[in-house]
Amino acid sequence: MKFLQSLCTVIALFVSVITIAQDADQQQKNPNKGMEKILTPEQLALLKEQNELVKSQRETFKNSLSDEQLAILKNKDLSKRERREALRASFNQDQLDMLDAHKANVKVLKESFRESLTDEQKTKLRKRRQGMKEKKQQLNSKKGQIKKRMKKKKMKNRKN
Repeated sequence: MKFLQSLCTVIALFVSVITIAQDADQQQKNPNKGMEKILTPEQLALLKEQNELVKSQRETFKNSLSDEQLAILKNKDLSKRERREALRASFNQDQLDMLDAHKANVKVLKESFRESLTDEQKTKLRKRRQGMKEKKQQLNSKKGQIKKRMKKKKMKNRKN
């Protein structure tokens, strides 16, 4: 009976974590979801246009990478930081200029978007960002709890 009860608890937690994870995943896939309640249609169009521009610049940069640089990106033996440092060290001057131009362009785009926001919109966006941060923390907390429980069960099963 106790086993059945703990099994139901684990299943319920698992389902709730999956649901929260799917919500977070949907938010990552469409980060502008819910923004239509805060932003004007013109601002949404501007944001979409800016995102497309950034994507195209990113794609152009990726196309400029050599086979050696792509191999560095795919090397799973290196940590993310080591990969980034190795890749950065391998950039030629054209690629560095492209990165600097992209960085400056993104800065200008962000500034133009921020200037279009009203104080009320800024407040709503801050609250939205905080809510998303809290959801992510809850998800990570629940994942940690499930991992601990699973670890305890494995240890308990090994003893028996």
